[in-house]
Amino acid sequence: MNESEEEKSALEWLAKKYPDSPKKRLKEWFAHGRIELDGAVIRKPHLPLRNPEGRLLLGSTDGSPKVFFKHMPTRIHAQVNLLYIDSALAIVNKGPGLLSVPLSGQDQPSALTILEKYLQGKGSVELDRNRIERNKIKPLPVHRLDQYTSGLLCFAMNQQAREKLVRQVREHSFLREYIGLGDGALTQRKGTWRSWFKLDEEGMHQTVYSKPCDGATEAVSTYQVVDTIEWPTRDGGTHVISRLRLRLKTGLKHQLRIHAAHANTPLLGDRHYHPDYIKAAKDGTGMPHGFKRQALHASSIGFIHPDSGEMRRFNSKFPRDLSQLEESLRAR
Repeated sequence: MNESEEEKSALEWLAKKYPDSPKKRLKEWFAHGRIELDGAVIRKPHLPLRNPEGRLLLGSTDGSPKVFFKHMPTRIHAQVNLLYIDSALAIVNKGPGLLSVPLSGQDQPSALTILEKYLQGKGSVELDRNRIERNKIKPLPVHRLDQYTSGLLCFAMNQQAREKLVRQVREHSFLREYIGLGDGALTQRKGTWRSWFKLDEEGMHQTVYSKPCDGATEAVSTYQVVDTIEWPTRDGGTHVISRLRLRLKTGLKHQLRIHAAHANTPLLGDRHYHPDYIKAAKDGTGMPHGFKRQALHASSIGFIHPDSGEMRRFNSKFPRDLSQLEESLRAR
């Protein structure tokens, strides 16, 4: 009987493959779930095997996430694209008009509930194929987007991962970058907006202060003018639309929308903070430029992965409605 037909333990075969590694380390690899046979994790070093060449493999470190779906992105709903998902987190691209998370006492769909239903339905086949125990994963919110803001959202897949990601949000190390169309011109191409917000008791409206005051929380955003769109007005002046790259340093309710408005560049379509759209909404007249939601898109998010410790970043282009708005403005 030649060696390839001999029956040896998985540990012996692994020692033959990694002769420079001490047996203590090899046993640790088994204990940490790093050894795979035919794609499945095995933890028994004394499992008898016959010539597992090409089938017995050393996987990634225990802290590395297990990616569920190989074909990304995938549309899981008319308003939600799943860009990435692993054992710790999921990244989705949300369309405008969809809630990030469900509202208490209401039955509106949200990005969170859509992801949950997908993993329980069509997505469950992929989980089973990867031997993922469904009761060990549950989408949990890490941050949110306004209902009519489109773009990237991160959901944690377990409580431990959520705690690590939320900590980054609170420590302001979680990157949240947006692209918006501001109605107006800024004197400086880039800078920082800093003010203090106080939310009313109903949690609906922010009062803005230029200096610290009791009960107010500091709000900090940075901006950069990426490009401008200009056309002459009837009075001989120039109308300017600024394409802005906005980054949250803190993350208070409506922060970017308020900061843009206070800088005299309110976002197109913003019915709360753009005077023209506020008036149009009250009068029931047509919205300027035919655009009905704030021109704001969460274009990039970045964070330290809670399992691997690696920096991850995800990007998203302007959705169709904002691209069409920008094209129509440039055509003027």
